[in-house]
Amino acid sequence: MMNRNAPRSFFPPRMVLTFHSVPLLKALLLVAVFLLLPYGQATAADRMRAENGVLDLRSFDPATMGPAQLDGAWEFYWNRLLTPQDFAESTAPSPSGLISLPGTWKGMLVNGEKLGGTGQATLRLRLRLWPEANTLTLQLFDIPMAYRLWANGQLVATNGVVGTDADSETPLRSLVLASITPKGENLELVLQISNHHFRAGGVPEGLQLAPPGPLEAERDRTWTFSYFFAGCLMVTLLYHLFLFYLDRMQVSAGYFSGLCLCILCFCMTSNTSFWAIRRFLPSLPPHWSEYVSLFFYMACAPMLFRFYYSLYPKVFHPAIRYLVDLRLMVFLLLLPIAPDHRISEYIAFSIFIGLGCAIYYVLRLFACARRGMNGAGLLLLGSGVSLLASMNDGLSHTKHINTPYLIEFGMLFLVVTQSLALAKRFSHAFMSVGKLSEELEHKNQSLMAEMEERNRLEQEVINISEEERRRISHELHDGLCQKLTGARLRASILNKRLAGTDEATTMASLAALLDASTDDAYRTSRGLWPVEHDPAMPGPSLDDLARRIAKDTGIDVRLEMRRHCGQCTNPNMRTLYRIAQEALTNAAKHAQARTIRLKLCCSVLNGVTLTVHDDGIGRTASARQGSRTGGLGLGIMAHRAGVIHAKLTIEDAPLGGTIVTCAAPCDKHASPTSTRRTPPDASR
Repeated sequence: MMNRNAPRSFFPPRMVLTFHSVPLLKALLLVAVFLLLPYGQATAADRMRAENGVLDLRSFDPATMGPAQLDGAWEFYWNRLLTPQDFAESTAPSPSGLISLPGTWKGMLVNGEKLGGTGQATLRLRLRLWPEANTLTLQLFDIPMAYRLWANGQLVATNGVVGTDADSETPLRSLVLASITPKGENLELVLQISNHHFRAGGVPEGLQLAPPGPLEAERDRTWTFSYFFAGCLMVTLLYHLFLFYLDRMQVSAGYFSGLCLCILCFCMTSNTSFWAIRRFLPSLPPHWSEYVSLFFYMACAPMLFRFYYSLYPKVFHPAIRYLVDLRLMVFLLLLPIAPDHRISEYIAFSIFIGLGCAIYYVLRLFACARRGMNGAGLLLLGSGVSLLASMNDGLSHTKHINTPYLIEFGMLFLVVTQSLALAKRFSHAFMSVGKLSEELEHKNQSLMAEMEERNRLEQEVINISEEERRRISHELHDGLCQKLTGARLRASILNKRLAGTDEATTMASLAALLDASTDDAYRTSRGLWPVEHDPAMPGPSLDDLARRIAKDTGIDVRLEMRRHCGQCTNPNMRTLYRIAQEALTNAAKHAQARTIRLKLCCSVLNGVTLTVHDDGIGRTASARQGSRTGGLGLGIMAHRAGVIHAKLTIEDAPLGGTIVTCAAPCDKHASPTSTRRTPPDASR
């Protein structure tokens, strides 16, 4: 049905003027010439036509001229279902007129009245055969109604059930190859036809007559190509459906797989493939057999538009979608309520709409190709060839040209070009993703190098800061602290000498001030870098830190150390010391703790872990009392931990208080030589 009643069409003048600038349109013309030129001129067999119900084939040569076309003027007996016995009687009926086949009786004048599309009639043709016509095959194709055929009085073919109204008739569309054995050179064909379901009765496709072999070979070739076409469509359908399943964003692949399904079902259930599906599946009821193929034909248009629109949404107007959807919905609404011939008329009207949409697609794809959009050229080529194939079939059906039906070739070409266009788009997308991935990899490498350099610089800054702290600490200890100590000693001596005098009180005050200043200087020096450090540690002494915090605050600070190596060489210990210092200071100032446990553990597998656990009020209560829970000190701790790639956690203890844990890696491990544990009462 897809290739029936297609009107003549033309491209707009503006498009014709630009053909020379578009190579794909040149290819379109070449394909059209290749498809149509071999069939353009009439052969000698085409010029043999029946006249007044008689066809003379005595000079016909099937070996060189192919199957004989039984075209021309057949005797026409309107509203009568006659048999060969009726013509054998002495009072043979007179014909109502002549009907030209292939053709329809709709619009014919009989007794001054114009006939409608429905009714019943008998057609009769007498042939004079060539001498070698011993056994013949007669092809009756796509007569969309019920008929019975007699050859020399013998019933040789039936299709459906001939009736006088819609209830008594059972229409059926099929390909029939009737075997005929003529006696002598004369052959009489009597054809009964009834049509009460379709828009026009008659014989739309010409009957062909040939010796056994050519017509059967043509049928087998059509079926073979149809099965090949179906296999290609099935593979294409599954491939694009799988692509859509993997990535739901690829809606064009989903719509294309739906289009392939509609084309596959239409072609296998329609006359374009000689109803190839019937060789594998049981025949559906006649009405269903007709309307299943029509449904998939109508469903092709919505799928095709959505496919194009998903690719080029800014070029295809969305109003076309409503048009093609409405066409399908009207068809579905007419199925249960409208008579068959009205549905048939609507299908003919829909074909014109589909042809207009096809021309619109070609024009829009032409615009996409001119803009250089990805894949538009291939889609234009496929749509153009499919449009030409549809126009060819329509013109061939109306006998304006003498060419075979090419709709399956056109659809195959359309599917192939659309598959190539999608493959091109996917390939372009994959290349873009690969390029972006490569650029991202380079940027990631640059970022990693930058981060490593930043960490190195931060570590260097910290090392420089620690060295500067140590230098200032040593200068304070060896300089200012020594001088203050000397001044304190001299003040003590002078205080003793001046005892009992008026200046004794003043000198005693000066000596006390020098004592306090000396202690502050020593405390500051040890805070910057304790001079008395653990010889097993590469940095400052946690033991000294715990003693000073306990001495300054009066809090019970307990230190416990478990080291795997006797002489620690971990370069991260300086940073851990500063983190411990900050954690102890926070616990002393804000947590209102009575006891603080400072624990340092080093194992072979887990690196070194520092834990500061206090029994204070915890972070939540401290926040309610207005204390800061995470100011600059915690930020500095987190930054220091990040520099040495350590994991810092601060959490509330289950029984109250706060636990600060810092786990740092250690790349250097020696065999265990000693394990040292500072007694719990390490504070002084």
